[in-house]
Amino acid sequence: MITGSTGRLVLAFAMTTLLAACAIKPLAEWRDSNFSGTVDNILIIGVSDQPVVRRLFEDTFVKELADLGVSAKSSYQVLTDEQISSKDALDAAIKAQSMDSVLVTRVIGVEEINTYTPPTYTYSYTPSNFDRHYRDYHSYFNHAVQVATPGYWDKYDVLKLESNLYDSASQQLIWSIQSESFDPRSATQLIDDQITVAIKSLRNTGLIPD
Repeated sequence: MITGSTGRLVLAFAMTTLLAACAIKPLAEWRDSNFSGTVDNILIIGVSDQPVVRRLFEDTFVKELADLGVSAKSSYQVLTDEQISSKDALDAAIKAQSMDSVLVTRVIGVEEINTYTPPTYTYSYTPSNFDRHYRDYHSYFNHAVQVATPGYWDKYDVLKLESNLYDSASQQLIWSIQSESFDPRSATQLIDDQITVAIKSLRNTGLIPD
């Protein structure tokens, strides 16, 4: 039988294990069934208020696609941080660079999760071989020393991300994936994890070579 305190301990352990094991997981993905073929010559856009993060994301994505034989270009090479939010500037850059598609990734939500690990209790003793206090097991708890580890709270940030792929000619959405990242320790980890999830989905849906 699992008691209330044991259940809370199991839940806390399970949550900690989940957070440690699953840095990121896909939530939902969609592909336009009317779009046929694969995509190439992709303009990669990472939406961030930190220019360094934007550049790191875009360059990493471009490199990973290049390793699969897919041509891509980092948007910061043709659009400044001020221009990235301008529709006219984006349209002009797509036309000037003859980009066939545009892939945009952004954070769409942040949630803070609090988990509680309850206290644990253990007993320790160092009886001698002839200590009369420990001649039967009933006497053990009467003389053992209880050692308590206090409970504690942990806070985790859960980021929800979205990557959308658009066809440049029609300007229509042809693929989308939403994912959830548990407590990313660095921007580099978050970027690597999101790109891995996105590329896996793009390959599984046949939009880039498998």
